[in-house]
Amino acid sequence: MTGAIAPEVRAAQRRIVSTINASGKLNGDGLAMWREANCGEWKATAADIGRDLDLLQVPHAIVTAFRFPLASSYSKAMREGEEVHVLRKDLPHLFPWMPSLEQTVADIPEDAPGWDFTLFQPRAEGMAIAKLALSAEWPAWSKKQARAARLVCAECDYDLREFTDESRLPYDVRLPEQPKKRRLVCGQCCNDGVDEMERLATLARASRGLRA
Repeated sequence: MTGAIAPEVRAAQRRIVSTINASGKLNGDGLAMWREANCGEWKATAADIGRDLDLLQVPHAIVTAFRFPLASSYSKAMREGEEVHVLRKDLPHLFPWMPSLEQTVADIPEDAPGWDFTLFQPRAEGMAIAKLALSAEWPAWSKKQARAARLVCAECDYDLREFTDESRLPYDVRLPEQPKKRRLVCGQCCNDGVDEMERLATLARASRGLRA
């Protein structure tokens, strides 16, 4: 970095460094900074963070991301927010502005989790793969928080964030009376989604028969 730095750029640097130290989450995919929807009255929004990154010439993207509901929440709905993502390959653009970040990034384990929580969705036409739009800190949530976010098996309470046992991968197996409500169960509790896939295929065939 050479030459004089404009005051607005220096101010953006101070804000970004403070935000990363306070709420930045580093993982195998890069850096994420989450902001709850409509938080502008008391803290910088995702758009504000994005404008500062633009001034620092750091590539980034803003995505929708959800956190577990607060214990005091009446509706128990997931909290919607926006998350600023800086891909791992783009993090070197931040190093001139925050030199301490370089070693921290170098120390991220190669097998560290990424941003996405991946699950399987049984469908009539076969098994699909889906990703939940969760905030990047989901691997560090407590079991209680994961339960509030419905990331544990609805049948046996197994923590579905554990991806080491291939027999307990997460499947979205919904109740027939609530077909639009996501319901995650582990592979052991749903026969790896095969039974649900066959049930949906039978319904689809019956529906086609009625229309014929």
